[in-house]
Amino acid sequence: MDGLTHVAFRRLVAHYGPPDLFYTEMVSVRAVVFQPPERDPYLWHTEADRPLIVQLSGREPELFEEAIRILDQKFDFAGYDLNFGCSRGRARRQGWGAALLSEPDLAREIARAARRATRKPLSAKLRSAPGHNLKKLLSFAEGLLAEGVETLILHPRAPEEGFRRPPRWEEIRELKRATGARIIGNGDVFSPEDAVRMLSTTGCDGVMIGRAALLRPWIFRDVKTKLQGGPLPPPPHPLEPVELFVRYLDLLPETLREKRFTLWLFWYLQNFPFGLYYFGRIQKETSLEAKLDLLRDLLAAEEVPPYPVSIRQNR
Repeated sequence: MDGLTHVAFRRLVAHYGPPDLFYTEMVSVRAVVFQPPERDPYLWHTEADRPLIVQLSGREPELFEEAIRILDQKFDFAGYDLNFGCSRGRARRQGWGAALLSEPDLAREIARAARRATRKPLSAKLRSAPGHNLKKLLSFAEGLLAEGVETLILHPRAPEEGFRRPPRWEEIRELKRATGARIIGNGDVFSPEDAVRMLSTTGCDGVMIGRAALLRPWIFRDVKTKLQGGPLPPPPHPLEPVELFVRYLDLLPETLREKRFTLWLFWYLQNFPFGLYYFGRIQKETSLEAKLDLLRDLLAAEEVPPYPVSIRQNR
């Protein structure tokens, strides 16, 4: 979700009904230590997108410790998340994210250093172990828990799979059964019914939603409504989230606004049968205002389809 779960998008989600916890984009511990963190837009937030967990990435334990101490001094975040789950090329090349699943001793050092730095809640985001080696996953998880990590978030696809194969939710169940820890499940939750099913079939303590929220920023509201047994409220008019998102772009530096809008729009337009065609047309426009004018024409007669969300293309 790098480049996507910034303050403007989180504010959009909060408008419709916030989740229990928000997470930042991945924040480099090097950036926190060697640059003024108050100037880093990855850390910008409002009162609306709270409680907010900072998602930290890197591979040097001493920098994790220093970064968390700095953030604790300068901000009032709700906790910290250690990223051992990102499988993108940049993460693999730099040896952080899911690359650390193959370095359990270093991952434990990172968790130990993070716990030294703060008393706030500490979580870790994981993918399945390479090759879906369940024994290695459980050993890795136990190591983190032994160092003071309190919550584990599992996306049960192996790093080499990307999004090509369905997630193995049964690994979430096994992680919960074997560790007894607080476990949050993640992966292909495309509807409120999916969230309920994940909770009931895996025994996990919570559900993390990523890609589906890019298409339906109101999905957290709908999940909570479903869990409470109420009828789902109707979706907003297709143009409403776009207009709101543009308003919240003022929360970002001017240099990032159009880029972040375009990146989110790639996902949001997948709600509609011709959404990727719409996106191609909009890309040809040279200004944000021109893109908005065309969007208003294209979406005026559209309707948001029923759940589940359909992801036609990943980025």
